[in-house]
Amino acid sequence: MDIVNYRKQRTALAVRVAASPAAVLCALIAGAALAGTACRYSASGETAPSGRAASEKKMVLISVGENGQSFKMGGGTNPVRTVKLSEDFLMSNHEVTQGEWKAVFGEDATDNPSRFTGDNLPVENVNWYMAIAYCNKLSRREGLTPCYTVNGITEADWDTLSFSDVVSRASADNDDWSDVDCNWNATGYRLPTEAEWEYAARGGIADTDKNVWAGTTDGTKLGEYAWYSANSGDKTHEVMTKLPNGYGLYDMSGNVREWCWNWNGGYPDDGVTDPKGNPSGTTRSTRGGSFINTIENSAHCHMLVAWGGGSYDPKNGYERLGFRVVRTVTK
Repeated sequence: MDIVNYRKQRTALAVRVAASPAAVLCALIAGAALAGTACRYSASGETAPSGRAASEKKMVLISVGENGQSFKMGGGTNPVRTVKLSEDFLMSNHEVTQGEWKAVFGEDATDNPSRFTGDNLPVENVNWYMAIAYCNKLSRREGLTPCYTVNGITEADWDTLSFSDVVSRASADNDDWSDVDCNWNATGYRLPTEAEWEYAARGGIADTDKNVWAGTTDGTKLGEYAWYSANSGDKTHEVMTKLPNGYGLYDMSGNVREWCWNWNGGYPDDGVTDPKGNPSGTTRSTRGGSFINTIENSAHCHMLVAWGGGSYDPKNGYERLGFRVVRTVTK
């Protein structure tokens, strides 16, 4: 397959091109093989405004080019390593909302674990297992191949697996859920790796000294990009109500922290490709800032393990913790 046709097919995954000049322009731009290209036009041809309904979200194409993309991962008080991503991926432009959660798990109030309620608020108080269950159920709903395999649960079982089932099965020490496998080539939804999350959060800026927060290096402007302790009123807020970063991704530096795939552990070796973390562990990594974090310890694009709150027991959920989804784009 020639490069132009390949790029056109990948672009179709990220943008549903409607009969509007803006949408067509976006498709052409993404097809030009620009690393990190992100289309910010909706199907109506309008620039996506803040606070738009959750049902109008999109998956943003994060491109690493034909030969992959290396970048400096880490910074601040944490070591810096060169890592490489070899595959493009699609990332939701916002954190999973309660409206989206209810569309998958049901409208009953007991199926929504969030402390702060509202359809356009990020779902929170979800543990890691709830997040992967959501990913598989959403994949099945959309006719995609689920990424995660849990012993004893068939693909069809995900269709009827209820929220209470997930709570009872995955909120205790369950070896089947702890040993979950991920098919990285599957077409369905999954959690990002830490490397994918950080690459996306940087918004196209590779220099570790030039993107302290997702969207800005100026602490006096952080409030324009993130809900954090100084402006949140100690609560979550509707997604997409702050400015996005360079890739058009919202709330990467605030509102709620976000689960990632990785077991928590040391940094990858320098020069590694597609790092996915330790094969086992006791806590799973999270990234980003939340509504309770201060400017000193929240919202950095780089690792937050030095802060001491960068990873959590996957069985536990917290009001400051949610997630967003990605999909692999395979060649």
